[in-house]
Amino acid sequence: MRILLIEDDEILLGVLQQSLASQHYVVDTVENGQSGWEYAQSTSYDLIVMDVGLPRIDGIKLCQRLRAEGYSMPILLITARDASSDRIRGLDAGADDYLIKPLDLAELQARVRALLRRREVSPTTVLKVGDLCLDPRSCEVSYGKKLLALTPKEYTLLEVFLRNPSRVLSRGQLVEHLWTFDDPPLEESVKAHIKGLRQKLKTAGAVDWIENVYGLGYRLKEGVGEIGEQGNKEELFPLSPTLPPSSIEQQFQQGMGKLWQQYQGLMAQRLEALQTAAIALQTGMLTSLLRQNAMQAAHKLAGVLGMFEREAGTLLAREIEEILRADGALQPLQEQQFLDLVQKLGQMLNLGEKEPSLPIETSRLLLIDPDQNLGQELQELARSLDLSWKQMATLELAKTWLQSHSPDLVVLATDTVEQRKENLALLFELAARTPPISALVLTSAEKLLDRVTVARAGGQGFLVKPVTAVQVWDLAMQLLQHRHSLSANVLVVDDDPVFLAALRPMLEPWGIRMTGLDDPLRFWEVLPSVVPDLLILDVDMPKVSGIELCQAVRIDRDWQGLPILFLTARCDRQTIQQVFAIGADDYISKPVVAAELLTRITNRLERTRLLQNLSRKDHLTGLANQPYSSQNLELLIQRLKDADSSTFHPWCLAVFTVTELQQINIQYGHAIGNQVLQRWGRLFQSNFRGTQVLGYWANGEFVVGIPELTKQEVSEHLCEFLTTLRQQVFTASDSSRFQVNFRFGIAEYPTDALTVQSLFKIASTTLDNLNYFDNN
Repeated sequence: MRILLIEDDEILLGVLQQSLASQHYVVDTVENGQSGWEYAQSTSYDLIVMDVGLPRIDGIKLCQRLRAEGYSMPILLITARDASSDRIRGLDAGADDYLIKPLDLAELQARVRALLRRREVSPTTVLKVGDLCLDPRSCEVSYGKKLLALTPKEYTLLEVFLRNPSRVLSRGQLVEHLWTFDDPPLEESVKAHIKGLRQKLKTAGAVDWIENVYGLGYRLKEGVGEIGEQGNKEELFPLSPTLPPSSIEQQFQQGMGKLWQQYQGLMAQRLEALQTAAIALQTGMLTSLLRQNAMQAAHKLAGVLGMFEREAGTLLAREIEEILRADGALQPLQEQQFLDLVQKLGQMLNLGEKEPSLPIETSRLLLIDPDQNLGQELQELARSLDLSWKQMATLELAKTWLQSHSPDLVVLATDTVEQRKENLALLFELAARTPPISALVLTSAEKLLDRVTVARAGGQGFLVKPVTAVQVWDLAMQLLQHRHSLSANVLVVDDDPVFLAALRPMLEPWGIRMTGLDDPLRFWEVLPSVVPDLLILDVDMPKVSGIELCQAVRIDRDWQGLPILFLTARCDRQTIQQVFAIGADDYISKPVVAAELLTRITNRLERTRLLQNLSRKDHLTGLANQPYSSQNLELLIQRLKDADSSTFHPWCLAVFTVTELQQINIQYGHAIGNQVLQRWGRLFQSNFRGTQVLGYWANGEFVVGIPELTKQEVSEHLCEFLTTLRQQVFTASDSSRFQVNFRFGIAEYPTDALTVQSLFKIASTTLDNLNYFDNN
């Protein structure tokens, strides 16, 4: 559950945040009403807790504004006044509940739970999916015209499912939202109620409507209907990941099965370390080294067995680890427990002798070129960053490989004219993937049409042969850095290679790029090359622990703001308090559940990106603002200066100016002027991608930085887009229709100028009129 906490008292804010976080809520905090309004607009919250006396916008006015705009999440007001008039004002403004300072934290938590259980009341109360209807006013449930007699818990379960069609809900989530905090049930109780509800739905004719999603929970089948005519479709669990498409789910299951087969040999080695310690214990020869090795083996087994659907093995390994971690010599009872647990674990795993495990394929880059010398030289350059190339000699072999792999970058040599259509088709396919795959084209012909055609097909780089491996590598690194800045990029540090291998198929189907590091001593070497959006650390690692790495990151000027999530097989209160005390943002217990890990990562990345968007984006157009886009253009120039000086690297700055924006605002109003800017912003985002830099610099000025093309090539490249802009027709509030007058100019680096400001000045002074301002 996600809660927005708005409180201007720094001390009280910290206390409330800690209190809510202790209940496992995701809490965003702001200190004034204006920021609270912006956060509420940007993210879907399950509850808002706010003080009445806030700066900029007070709690009463903010509550009124939220309700006036149609936001229906519960609101809990906090006030220092005990006067009934203040309480009435708050409730009349739309608040659902209130608390009076000084606060009782236990009461706060109870009221929060009550509001979250109650959630929101839909403007149209009847919930409907297909022929299945639930009316909260009369508490009646019907399928078709037949009434269903449900128990209170069955009724509440069905209501949750109807409010969240196609959403996977775990047993834990259902427990949290359907039972009071005073008498929580076991998760098996959920299973029993689900079974009863299914039977009654089946009797009424709704067969198999509640689906069991293996390993995740339950859901209503996708695409079976919608909630009423005006029903509220805001989800009760907006951040819980939905089930991936069946192909992704099958790939995930197959991938985990292959990983289990691949790593059985290593699992057997860890089990052997435990069995060796057990034999030594029985013979009175258990040394501190054997005990330490056995404890580390148990720790690693506890962290990964549950990920392979062997939860019982995780519990056994965790018990073994706790026994071995105890201070001093083992007591007779502990010795017997240890021996019994090792025996049970061995019987459960039943690991025999296995073939040596195969190395993990770490190829993140694909080269489609028969030139073996180029491939070998690129492989050498990649090793410095722990990357590797997969080389395919033909396009057909590459297509087959791409069916089961998703590299970060493809370098495509297009020497044969006969395969022109196939090459372009591959570029379109790579650009259409989710997330898109960057493509760099190598060709032996320097033609304007080739460059433009490649750019239109989605290619993001263009080099003319003969080229050196260094030239290809430099441009490939530019494309990779840009790709990583646009997608979620996560660095995971864990000394267990099995865990890292099992984590990758959990994250990458969702567009989260994961870099695994099993040697914590190389952390500072790898960190700047990865530039992660999120850092995931294991607590217990040899030589350098995750806690020590976190402390070092938090005192580093360049990295101290990096979000950090801890993974640990230790769930004791002391460890959890310690990771938060040294600067962790969140933690998750091993064995990792995919849905929970995805939710935690998504929560943290969403908050980070929200703050970045507020400072970097223009809110009307959705494009980068002037300071941020200028910074990106300066970086583009710096990269070209650092590149091979023997190769010509042009890039162009295109400037588009809506010349009549002020007249539109005066004649039709600012709301219509804003519509013009918003539509233009969408057009720019849909027509430019890859390494091109977009920005809105205010006063109707749009800029685009286009690398690797000359001024003449850019003019050709933009012909269709200029036609699209000319064809835009806008409708004013009085139903009159008009088009906008705009101007367009280009400046080329380094031919015209060497700085962003000089390029902008030249492009602006050479603008051409390309449309007219006309009323129809």
